[in-house]
Amino acid sequence: MKKIPGTLYHIGITSSSDTTLNLQIWYRNQIVLEKSKMSEEQIIECIQNMFQTKNLDIPRNRIEWIIKEELKDLTPTADISFVESTVSEMLEEFQDTTNNNIKKIVLMGLSNAGKTCIYERVFEGKKPWELIHQTATKGISYRDYEIGELTKPMIWDLGGQQQYLDEYHGPLRKNIFRKASILLYVVDITDYDRFDNAKDEFEWSANQILSFNPNAKLNVFLHKSDLIHDKDSVVSHIKKAFSENISQEIIFHLTSIFDESLFKAWSDIIRELSPKSIFINSILNQLKHQNGVKDALVIEKTSGLACGSTIDLNEEDLIIGMISLLIVTIDKVTNNMEMDNFREFKLKTDTNSILMTDINQDLLLGIILKNDFSNNNLIEEIEEVAKEVILELRKLWIE
Repeated sequence: MKKIPGTLYHIGITSSSDTTLNLQIWYRNQIVLEKSKMSEEQIIECIQNMFQTKNLDIPRNRIEWIIKEELKDLTPTADISFVESTVSEMLEEFQDTTNNNIKKIVLMGLSNAGKTCIYERVFEGKKPWELIHQTATKGISYRDYEIGELTKPMIWDLGGQQQYLDEYHGPLRKNIFRKASILLYVVDITDYDRFDNAKDEFEWSANQILSFNPNAKLNVFLHKSDLIHDKDSVVSHIKKAFSENISQEIIFHLTSIFDESLFKAWSDIIRELSPKSIFINSILNQLKHQNGVKDALVIEKTSGLACGSTIDLNEEDLIIGMISLLIVTIDKVTNNMEMDNFREFKLKTDTNSILMTDINQDLLLGIILKNDFSNNNLIEEIEEVAKEVILELRKLWIE
């Protein structure tokens, strides 16, 4: 759906099975005009005539450009029976499971926000260039993943085209949000024209999930951050606008598929889902208090996500993201290294040294040292404490 610049009107176009087009014109949140079986030329004439009756002077070439932009994202009119049957199958599988580790994440956002790319980058190891031409999600899809013994996120990926959004507001609402643990709402922070639409949809979605689960967590991914220069002012504006009508805490993440930010953001979400993360952090604090240790963290090997960390929040974004990206790179890119047989490596940076050691087939322990590896006695003391920590983590992991 595209906004008409300088007005409060939006237009939405869908296709019919006979290749004709359907038009909706919205004023604020209300449909003020709806017509079907039209050609592109008829739509242009219809919009221009309506604006003339409203004494709005919108040049024809501007209307033509807006319609062409809307047609780029065109998808066929949703098949209600198909979408409803898909949701029914998803819900049946979710309700039949007795595994308490399975957590339902509702992934929402307007079309082209980058929702599907966000989890395929992390969970499926796809490279950024493989995601650039990702096709739009049609209706609702779902995928479940396994983060070792920590949690099993089931992601309900909801297509963002207007015809699907209309359905979510209808009879599908209950099945979508029932038993959901997390709302993950994705905002394309470069899409200024649809900011108001994104905000309205987020508020509706947040209220829905909280009505079914008052303890649900609200996460907003401020996505495509690599394309924004004045990030501080843009992010500050979005945070303020999105929070003004929501009493529940909203956790914001600045993300891009081109850097480490997605790994840090997903690490935060996975830790929200599992109570084990609290105990992991408690165990890791034994290492943090050891002489010579700056911080410690636990990384799940396959996804590269952090299951626990002692790192200060001000530094966590970069450090966890970079180490996670390193682990995924080793796993996905280096053909001659099997992570299941991985035991230990040491990495020295300009300011710190990092010791990575195996916990079990799922986990790695990362120890960030304050100094380099030249003090062998100190390293031996740290390694002795690390052995005790590893034993505790192994016990916790299988409980």
